[in-house]
Amino acid sequence: MLFLLPPLFLPPPLFLIYLQGRTQCVDISNNFSDFAELDISVIQGSTLGPLLFLCYINDFWSATKLFSVLFADDTTCLAKDSNLQNLISYINTELQKIANWFHSNKMALNTSKTKYIIFRTHGKHINPEICNIVYNNTELGLEDDQNLISAIQRIHNNGEEKSFKLLGVHFDEYLSFDKHIVNLCSHLSKSLYCINRLKNFVDLSSLKKLYFSMVHSHIAYCINIYGCATQTNLEKLVLKQKQAIRIICKANYRDHTGPLFQQLKILPLHKMIEFYKVKFMHSFAHKKLPLSFAEMWTRNNARNPNRVLRYGNDLYVPPHRIELVKRMPLCSFPLAWNTAPQEKENPIQHVFLKHLKVSLLATIV
Repeated sequence: MLFLLPPLFLPPPLFLIYLQGRTQCVDISNNFSDFAELDISVIQGSTLGPLLFLCYINDFWSATKLFSVLFADDTTCLAKDSNLQNLISYINTELQKIANWFHSNKMALNTSKTKYIIFRTHGKHINPEICNIVYNNTELGLEDDQNLISAIQRIHNNGEEKSFKLLGVHFDEYLSFDKHIVNLCSHLSKSLYCINRLKNFVDLSSLKKLYFSMVHSHIAYCINIYGCATQTNLEKLVLKQKQAIRIICKANYRDHTGPLFQQLKILPLHKMIEFYKVKFMHSFAHKKLPLSFAEMWTRNNARNPNRVLRYGNDLYVPPHRIELVKRMPLCSFPLAWNTAPQEKENPIQHVFLKHLKVSLLATIV
């Protein structure tokens, strides 16, 4: 039986029940402060907290024309211009829009943790006097209030901080990934010490599991990002991986590692980089990536529909003159896909990856 209640007796909305009546206090050495009522925010660590925060910040992208990437409350914005002075002016204008959005939504930005970096090539000179990016919290349309303007620290090779960490990856202004690879090598050295101490007490199968959990997993993390580093930098990781393979195989420190990699069916670093590039492009080719990647690359026959091309089904590789650009995903990813085995047309990814790994293992020397 269904009963209709008058409007005055309708239950309050679900989220209102969840949010209202919240209080908090401060505990210092079992000395509790008075309880204060919370009129805004959600409980930190609650189940619904992350979901409600995402709903709350979901329209952030509409506040600015900057390309924005959000991971929870960690926000990264990108912009580009051939003229540095125009770029800085544009960034300052957009940051003021962002500041107004935060203020309107009763949120605050921690400017002491906010940094900016200018990506460039080694031959590109930058005048430090024009690098003046600020966070302007003055309301749009009003005269600037100097008390509401905070300077933002620049990260560069000659400054206090030479790189910034984003989701576990260290970025520097030259995209050399020096700091990231140095940190990764340091972490791997500790792992190799542990594995080396255990190698005489466990069998090969257990050592291989230790390798994948303590070495391989760290090398594979964001390999599509730092994999575009120079060969000189990557060689440091190559040596660490070879050291790990020799340890788990109990081989001499001068033994050739090619047969050991094939025996264990483990890809060396450069083969791993190629493997993960092709894996990513397989998802792109079969439309399994987010929509933001939909028009990142195009096929040759789509660019020249009126011509019959021998390699028309290959992805177009943008022309490049700088070695750094050649190593970047925009160029290196389609190039890796074009040279991948023919099984790449199989939409079932795990089946294709098996063929790809076998193919890569066969080319180890």
